[in-house]
Amino acid sequence: MPVLVLNALPCRAAGWSVEQVQASEGRRLVVRAPTMVFALLLAWLVGRWAGELHGSGARLLALGACVFNPTVLAHGKQVTSDVATSFFTLAAVYALWRLCRRQTARDFAFCALATTGALVSKFTAVLLLPVLLALALVDLRARPREARPPLRRVAAWAVAFGASVVLLLNLVYLFDGSFRPAYAYPWTSRALDPLRSLGIPVPLPRVYALGLDYSCFLQENPLLGRGNNYVLGELNRDGRWYAFPLMVLLKTPLAMFGLLGLAARVRLPAEPDGRTAAVFQLLPFAAILAFFSLFVDAQLGIRYVLPALPFLFVYAGRAALPRPQRWHSAAVILLAAWHVGSTLSYHPHYMSYFNELIGRRVNAWRYLADSNLDWEDRAWFIRRFQRQHTEMVLIEDPPVPVAGHLVVGANRLVGVFEPERYRWLREGFEPIGHIGYSHLLFHVTPERLRQVTGAGEAAPPPAPPP
Repeated sequence: MPVLVLNALPCRAAGWSVEQVQASEGRRLVVRAPTMVFALLLAWLVGRWAGELHGSGARLLALGACVFNPTVLAHGKQVTSDVATSFFTLAAVYALWRLCRRQTARDFAFCALATTGALVSKFTAVLLLPVLLALALVDLRARPREARPPLRRVAAWAVAFGASVVLLLNLVYLFDGSFRPAYAYPWTSRALDPLRSLGIPVPLPRVYALGLDYSCFLQENPLLGRGNNYVLGELNRDGRWYAFPLMVLLKTPLAMFGLLGLAARVRLPAEPDGRTAAVFQLLPFAAILAFFSLFVDAQLGIRYVLPALPFLFVYAGRAALPRPQRWHSAAVILLAAWHVGSTLSYHPHYMSYFNELIGRRVNAWRYLADSNLDWEDRAWFIRRFQRQHTEMVLIEDPPVPVAGHLVVGANRLVGVFEPERYRWLREGFEPIGHIGYSHLLFHVTPERLRQVTGAGEAAPPPAPPP
């Protein structure tokens, strides 16, 4: 996506190759820096919106919920577009909220720019368009009849907004192939194949139109471009409706749900014209989660629904509003401290975070895998573990059943790409520990190995590293 050009620019400017970037911590930091900037912008915007709604206490609480969210910390340093999409999605809805209250050209432009930013960050951000429309309609209907603007003005704003987003999108792609007739495209997905017979111009850049088509094609062909989904010990290709809700449940600090519960208890007076801001946080979260749960077969990690989470942070900020009950303030402080402590207890392995519902952390692989657990290089931590435990000779990802102390990544263990390779290990043995939470440590004795595999003598372990 075009937003990833920001990560690539330092390489182009300095002439770095992939090998040169991988060989230097400093260069990797430079390449990751644009994503970190988007993470900081996301946290700032969460705090700003919550502060505008409910004051300084809400700003601090919402900011803390974002800064100490393990998913934001994990993906706020990756060379991916998930955090950028989250920032632009939140910014677009925030701008619409402001626009519905004062109808200024500045907020209109901000909303159009943020919407375009989301669209050039991830193709699934197209969902933002119906979400914005739904929010505008809900807000309009909530007003007293006499306070509603004329329908003609609303329609003019909607048309102008759509035209602005299309114009900005084409500007990003320098109008490359824009307005080509639909029949001129080699559509590959069933969803867009009917366009082959139409001569209408497509008001999108060529690359963007083909990218949307390819995204639909991948959704229609789950065997291409990705491994298996893994949920609750089951591999699948067609998705499970409960996968993403389960990710949110298990990979969000439990204290966050307590803060959301306290926030829901706070009854706020409606705005003078009868509207409420809560719908601008709850509806986008519900829409994003429902869309990915019901219509997307690739359920590979919570990062897919990361754009939904900042809306919860903003909503949770209202829990900081003063209440007559003394226990309320104490509960907020205790929950905030629990939230921070639970997240930092996984430092620096935030990608592998699971909350207390899973019990022992070594059990995480029984619930979820892929980018929920095993999506980072753990080689440095494995080498450190070996130096600290010289009594063990670690065998990493053995290609065949073997006795000894084995270290296997969670994705390999559960079979995201090769379901049968480690069936003997996951069904016949229990891990005795983990390295970085995502790599499981097993002790396989020759006797037990023969019982499980029915093979003869186990292969000897490799020589210890120098």
